[in-house]
Amino acid sequence: MSIPRSTPAEAVDQPLLDLLRRQGPMTVAELAAAFQVTPTAIRNRLTRLMGSGLVERKSEPAGRGRPHHTYQLSALAHKRLGQNYTDLALALWEEMMRSVEDPRLRRRVFQRVTDRLAELYRAQLTGDGWEGRLMQLGRLLHGRGIEAEVVVPEGTSAPVLRQYSCPYLELAEADATVCALERKMFEKVVGRALRLSSCRLDGDRACQFEGKPLPAAAYPETERDIA
Repeated sequence: MSIPRSTPAEAVDQPLLDLLRRQGPMTVAELAAAFQVTPTAIRNRLTRLMGSGLVERKSEPAGRGRPHHTYQLSALAHKRLGQNYTDLALALWEEMMRSVEDPRLRRRVFQRVTDRLAELYRAQLTGDGWEGRLMQLGRLLHGRGIEAEVVVPEGTSAPVLRQYSCPYLELAEADATVCALERKMFEKVVGRALRLSSCRLDGDRACQFEGKPLPAAAYPETERDIA
């Protein structure tokens, strides 16, 4: 789902981001000295991090000549870096499943959670038709650090969403109904009934979501399909 995760580029640059978080604004020269690399190497990394919205450049007057530039973490970086909700999510989910014994109440909570998550994504999609929205959803997930793509398999005409990384794998391993929560959320976002045709929990390379060509009743229910 939409839990923010670090991208591979962020992982490589983590020491630089950590230093900026501890020290505050720094110049290229200061960063180069700290990591014992060339200023050009630091500028390349800063350019990449500014492109991803994690670092901001601030210009200050320095008398005659060029302005003095310092680099600092953005508000996005402060929100994203160091966040790990796995333990909290597991505890909250297990407590809810243990405390809420009434199946109807569980279903109601499940419905509200999927509605809330769907709203977060739906507001950012503008595609016409479920195929267009699925394409946009794939790009949106990828932009949030979740390795995903939308492809049209050979010999077919409908797109499928493949998700190669799971932002809550440990939670899904503890309770496979989490997979149904994600599927329901994606359905609300794209406006089409979807089927989870492959899943990483089953050893598949990716979780694959595809539009259902038949009514839901035509497919045998599995634990992950229970809403």
